[in-house]
Amino acid sequence: MSVYLMISYDVSDPERYADYNPGSLGDIMPTVAKHGGKVVMGGPPEVLTGSMGHAVVGIMFPDADSAKAWLDDDDYAPFKAIRFESTTNIAEYIVASRD
Repeated sequence: MSVYLMISYDVSDPERYADYNPGSLGDIMPTVAKHGGKVVMGGPPEVLTGSMGHAVVGIMFPDADSAKAWLDDDDYAPFKAIRFESTTNIAEYIVASRD
């Protein structure tokens, strides 16, 4: 059963964040694909109730282990560091698909 890795955050340093997105997307996407992932959505959410980060990304993976492996991937680590340096209010969570 596929899962969705959801990541939300607030960009706190736009200049540094630009090194991540769009700056590193050409290098990040192969790390996602290596684990069977595919980015299926991203951008600022329209929050209807509650609160959420200003940016949200959804990546579909074949299973939770693949999603976790991508988050821990050594090839992704330098880019993840940029994301963590340039954002706050970070949430990463997995939601199971109903397929």
